[in-house]
Formats: sequence, C-alpha cells, structure tokens
Amino acid sequence: MTVLMHDAEQALDRKDYAAAVDRLKLAVQAAPDTVPAWFDLGYAFTGLHQNDEARAAYEKALQVDPQLFEASLNLGILLLDMKDAAAALPHLEKAAALKPADPRAHLYLGRALVANGEAAKAQSEFRQALELDPKLAPAASGLGETLLDQNQYAEAASAFQQALSLDPGLAEAELGLADTSEDLGQQLEAEKHFAQYLKLQSDDAEARFRLANLYLQENKLDPAIAELERLEQVHAAVPGLEAALGDAYALKGDFADSEQHYRQALALTPSQSDLHRAFGETLLKENKPAGAESEFRRSLQIDPRNVDAVKGLATSLYLLKRYSEAAPLVERLVQSPVAAPGLFFILATCYDHLQDRERALAAYQHFLDLSHGVSPDQEWQARQRVKLLLREVRK
Repeated sequence: MTVLMHDAEQALDRKDYAAAVDRLKLAVQAAPDTVPAWFDLGYAFTGLHQNDEARAAYEKALQVDPQLFEASLNLGILLLDMKDAAAALPHLEKAAALKPADPRAHLYLGRALVANGEAAKAQSEFRQALELDPKLAPAASGLGETLLDQNQYAEAASAFQQALSLDPGLAEAELGLADTSEDLGQQLEAEKHFAQYLKLQSDDAEARFRLANLYLQENKLDPAIAELERLEQVHAAVPGLEAALGDAYALKGDFADSEQHYRQALALTPSQSDLHRAFGETLLKENKPAGAESEFRRSLQIDPRNVDAVKGLATSLYLLKRYSEAAPLVERLVQSPVAAPGLFFILATCYDHLQDRERALAAYQHFLDLSHGVSPDQEWQARQRVKLLLREVRK
C-alpha cells in the first residue's frame, strides 16, 4: 500500500495522471477506506478531464471523512466546472465553514452563488475573500460582476479595475469592464475592453460578435467586417452572423457581397421579416426590382406592420412601372404624420402615369407645400406638372 501511494504521488508530481490512476485504483482496492487514495484519485481523474469519475472519487473520500476540507473544496470546484452550481453549493458552503479563513473557499462559494442566481450573497463572499487575501484578483472580478448585476456601475468598474491592477491578464475582468461600459453607453470604452479581452480569450464567439456590432453602430465598417469574417471562419453557426455581414456590406455599398450573405442568412432563418426587408433593399440597390418585390412581399407576409417593407414594396412596384399597385401602398404611407415629402412626389407620379389628373395635382401641390427647397430637381418637375395639370383640369 505504501509503495502504491508513493508511486501515485510521484506520478501526480510529474502530471502523469493516467499512471497515477492505475496505481490509485490498486490502492483503493487494497484498502477501500483510505481517504488520501480516494482524494488523490479524484484529483487524477480531474487531470484527465474524467469528471464523473473524479466526482465519484471525491464523494467516496467524503463518505469516509466528511470533515475533509480539500475534498469538499475540490468537489465543489469540479461541480462548478460541470455547470452544476446547485450541487456545488453545499460542498463549498461546507468548505467555507470548515476553514473560514481560507479565501479560496469564499471565492468559489461566491462563484457558485452567482451561477445559482444569488448575487447579493455572492457579493458578501467575494468581499470576505478579498479581506482574507487583498491580492486575490478573481475575487475582485467576482465582486465587480455582482455589483454590475445590481446596476452599481461605478463600483463595478472600480472592482474590475482593481482586479486588472492585480492581474493584468485576467480576461474575466476585461470582459466585466466591456460589459459595464456597454451598459453605460460608453461605446468607445466598450470597444477597447472587448478588443483587449479578445486578445486574452480569442475563442469567445459571443464577445467577438458584440464587438463587431459595436463597430457597426459606430459605422466602423472595415473593423466590423474583419471581426465578423474572422468569426465566420471559426464559428459559422453564430446566430445573426450572416445577417450582420449582409448589413455591414450593404452599409459599405458592396451590394454583391451583401446579397450573398443575406441569402445565407435567410437559408438559416427564413422567417425573419426584417431580414427579408433588408435583402429587398440590397436588391433594389442592385437594380433588381423584381427580386426585391418578392422579398418585400415575404417580409409583409411575416409582419404586415413592417413599414419599411411597405416602402420597399411600393418602390419596387414603382420601378417596375406597376403604378396602379404602387399607388395604394404610397397612400398608406403618406397617412403618417411624419411622412417624407418625397412620398407625395412618388404618389403624384403614380397618379400622373395613371392619368388621374386631380389626384396627381393634389399630390404634387402637397409635395411642394412640404419640400421647401429640399429636393430642387423634383420641385421643378412638380411645378411644371402643376401648371399643365391645372390647365387640363380647368378645361
């Protein structure tokens, strides 16, 4: 037994977890109530990422010795890693009770409480961990997370900054500052912290997508596209990614690439009204009114209240010279108290082509009443048509 444990300890020292497991299995078979063997077996299985086996070994150690602090702590941490915060809580609470002066127990208990939705209790644990070890950066970051959860932005930012002063490479603290800045509407600060976080944690697809969307909001199209395309190469299944690329390329004026990405987005999510609307607008920019009409109609089938889709459909029909179909849609749009003057010009033109002189005249006059030099070319055309239409109406 002594030889087996010695061999196992040596294997653990050199991180040869498989060899350690082999020796420790023999040890627990020879002496089933040997606590150190069960504890070490749990540690070795954890090193091999065999979490279920590690859990069973730690539980066995605690059955033999319920007061074993390290087993309670390690089992709680393991269960947290397994995303089972509810199961982790009692073990971490016990660890904190067994050794109240150990900052690690309070740190991980705080994390379990956060994961279990108990931010106020977690905040107390993080504060206690920092009192015991003022240099424990993860505790400062955890404190920041609980403060942010309670919308205490200044205090949260201070805690995250404290964490980074203790450990400049602590990714979770950078992310916390990014979240805080974004919640406060400080977009440039949020961009800076997201970018720094991604240097530390480059595989976080959600954070990269959020950074790209911040760039889009700031109309920083090239950085946005760079982040989105990088994400596409590694995490192509991120929801909304292809649609965001379609938006970015449309804003950049690269409508061929925009069309490509919108098509891919619609293949993944065909039931989004606004996505069909955006694709329709790109097709209009490519001078493809027939295709645009189809997309706007699909958008309105999904959401009849999508006003921008109504505008797009009206424009498509107008460009296709289907004035009798376009006119009722434009009539619907001009009912809005904030209707753009240009809509009245389009309405007038529709009625003009349909030879409905009185409606055309009224729409042209309404356009001129509203435009006031905003669209000089259209205003000149409207004045000429008003003169001619007045003559014809008075005949």
